[in-house]
Amino acid sequence: MAAVSVVATQANGQAAPTFTCNTAANVFSVRPGGGLYLYPHEEPETGVAEWGTVNHIGSGWDDAKALAAPNGVMYLLSKTTGQMFRYRYNGTGWDSWGGDQSRLVGSGWARHATDATGRNQVTVDEKGRLYHIDAEGRLRVFEWIGDNATGKWSAAQVLDTGWAKYNLIVAAGDGVLYARETDGELYRYRWDANSDRFTQYGKLVGSSWNAFTRIASAGADVLYGVRAAAGGGVDKGDLLWYRYHEDTNTWDARKVVGSGWDDELDVVADPNACRITGFPRPVQPLVVQRHDGANTAVQGSDGFVTFFYVNTAGQLTAAKQRNPGDYDILEYQVIANVDGFNGKPGAAVRADNKLEVLANSYNLGTYRGRVQPTANGTWEPISAVSAYRGWMISDPVIVREPNKSLTTYAVDSAGALWRKANDLSAWRQISAPVGLTADFTAILNGTAVDIVARTNDGTIQTATYAANALSAWRTIGTNGTGRPSAVAHVNGDLQVFVRTADGVISTQRETNNTFPQTWQAIPGLTAIGSPAAALRTSGLIDIAARGENNLVHQTSQVAPAGGFGDWKVWHVEEAATDPSSLLLTNGTPIFTWRSPNGTIQTVKDRDVTARTFTGQTGESR
Repeated sequence: MAAVSVVATQANGQAAPTFTCNTAANVFSVRPGGGLYLYPHEEPETGVAEWGTVNHIGSGWDDAKALAAPNGVMYLLSKTTGQMFRYRYNGTGWDSWGGDQSRLVGSGWARHATDATGRNQVTVDEKGRLYHIDAEGRLRVFEWIGDNATGKWSAAQVLDTGWAKYNLIVAAGDGVLYARETDGELYRYRWDANSDRFTQYGKLVGSSWNAFTRIASAGADVLYGVRAAAGGGVDKGDLLWYRYHEDTNTWDARKVVGSGWDDELDVVADPNACRITGFPRPVQPLVVQRHDGANTAVQGSDGFVTFFYVNTAGQLTAAKQRNPGDYDILEYQVIANVDGFNGKPGAAVRADNKLEVLANSYNLGTYRGRVQPTANGTWEPISAVSAYRGWMISDPVIVREPNKSLTTYAVDSAGALWRKANDLSAWRQISAPVGLTADFTAILNGTAVDIVARTNDGTIQTATYAANALSAWRTIGTNGTGRPSAVAHVNGDLQVFVRTADGVISTQRETNNTFPQTWQAIPGLTAIGSPAAALRTSGLIDIAARGENNLVHQTSQVAPAGGFGDWKVWHVEEAATDPSSLLLTNGTPIFTWRSPNGTIQTVKDRDVTARTFTGQTGESR
């Protein structure tokens, strides 16, 4: 039959995604003797059991795992050698490369050809990307680069971890994956390659899918399942057709489209035979150029501090101490081979003691960064950056987890919060759009991560990420401007600092997970920038903020949970950026900013007890 395009209409009146199929969807089976057969299903869009002529197109496929890819490409994973071979069926025969019908394009794939579970843990999507669950339970993806004759696989990218719980995956569209647990529950994912986001993550869409020994897809959420013995075995080997609708979260009524498929070694299908266009995709945001972002200071395992920032030319720059305790003599280095960086970088020390840094880019919303070549070493030569993508509007905030792994948090243009493990796994949305601005912070609090963010209406909210889930958002207070700062006390209480609309730095501290909902002013300074706070090991808090005279003012608590002293200027050097803080390993803080000429300015520890006490934080604002 002719190619069919079906356009539905959603309940809100907007056009639903467009569904299109080829004249026939090619379904391939490998029979016990190793014969490879092509079955053209002529009604993939409706599930009517109408088939074209069956073709015997190959032999010797019993010593292998078969995979189907777009445009007639097929892969054979050898049981005996673990090698991967690429073939292309052109409709009448197999393409030839130098007299051979196949090309060797990989090795180390034996588990997916021999292991009963492993055979169902590898799949190809409509764009030709190959996904598999490796022996460590990681979901990895390879992209084909180039043409049939000379192309090759990209390096593997880890998209997620914890996938050992799935005994089957099948790609069913552009980045769409269905994953089946052993109890038969079926989950749907969609990964957007351009932004490296999971736009859908682990949505439960079905149950009892353990009734199928094989599941294949013709793309566009059209699935074929080979049914195992059920109902006394009378329907064993039935081939069933399903179609899922992403826009309505519904399934078409299943249909039996064949029988006698129970002894097939493999059943796969052309994953590009049907296609969905017009489904919601992330939009690359417009990020306003901003080269006045604060410094990010990190203390390496050698005790020296490195300051990361974006200079006025949009270059990612590092400045490292040359001598212990000396913040005046720094070694400055541009550390990336591209420009266009933006805002405040995120940086932290990895488990291997190498420093990792990344920053957003203006007009792109794409995160890029580098890992230090050698722990505590230099960054030269200027080297290529890694792409963390994301399409976010905020600066990245990196948190070092208790296991020393690094995680990045970010906000998108819709006001949603995202999270990414820095082993290059994909971004996951952990909060629905709640109107978050780009002004937020994330800090480790015990084994959890506390997020403090400002919304578009000036409300300051907090939520906690723990056990792979984000808590409900809690309101701290209103009337906030700029980026909030926060510290976590030893008992887990969170204390938040903001600049209110009248320029006063104010604070709230929670007790038993409850904030008083009233900002307590720290008087004596009209600030023009966001505050930076640091909690000493003694339990005292230091704060710094930029005043109207563009000088950085500081104050400290006179006693734990007590009031704050006078605001003082300890370093008379004009600030072109807001200050940021770093708690050193000796338990004392430093505050750092950049002067108008671009040099790093730093104030180290002062004697807190020498400061004059001028007021309680109980003064309301």
